[in-house]
Amino acid sequence: MPEHVARRVIVLPGSGYPVARPLLHWTCRALYDAGWHVQVVDWDASGIGITEARELVEYAAERAADEAPTADTTLVVAKSLGTWAAPWASARRLPGVWLTPLLPEWEVAEALTSYAAPSLLIGGTADRLWRLDQPLAGRVVEIPRADHGLEIDDDWRASMAAHRKAVDAIDDFAAGLGAG
Repeated sequence: MPEHVARRVIVLPGSGYPVARPLLHWTCRALYDAGWHVQVVDWDASGIGITEARELVEYAAERAADEAPTADTTLVVAKSLGTWAAPWASARRLPGVWLTPLLPEWEVAEALTSYAAPSLLIGGTADRLWRLDQPLAGRVVEIPRADHGLEIDDDWRASMAAHRKAVDAIDDFAAGLGAG
C-alpha cells in the first residue's frame, strides 16, 4: 500500500448494510475507478445501543483514517449507522457523503445542519429516518419512494434506477472535490 495518495475515501457501512450490498459496492467501484484509494470499514454492530454505536463508529473512522495512506483529499462516505461519524468528520473539515443518515439522532442531525465541509446527503421519501424538517448543510438528493436501503418496494427496475441516481450524485460530488 502506498504511503501517500492524492485522494482517499473512508467508507463506513450501515449496521445491516455492509459494503458488499449494492449501493455501497457501486459507490466504492465508482470512486475506485475515478482514482480514489478506497478504505473500507467492516463491523458487527448487532445488539449495541446508541452510545456504543456512536463510540464504535467514531473509533472505526479514526482507525481507518490512521491505517489508510495519507492523502491530499479525504472523503467520508457513510451509510445509516456510519453517519454517526458526521460530528467526527465535520470537526476535521472532511467532505462527506451521508447515505440515509440517522436524522432523528440529534448529534447526527446537528452535525449535518452545520457541516463544516462540502457534503452530500441522500435519502428516500419512504425512509422513516429521512426527515427534512430542518435545514441541512450541503447538497440534498431525495429519491421518491425509496426506503432506508434506497430501494423501491416491489420494483427492482426503480430500485436500480434509485441506486444509479445516488451513485451518479456521489461520483459528481467526488469529482468536484478536485484531483488533490
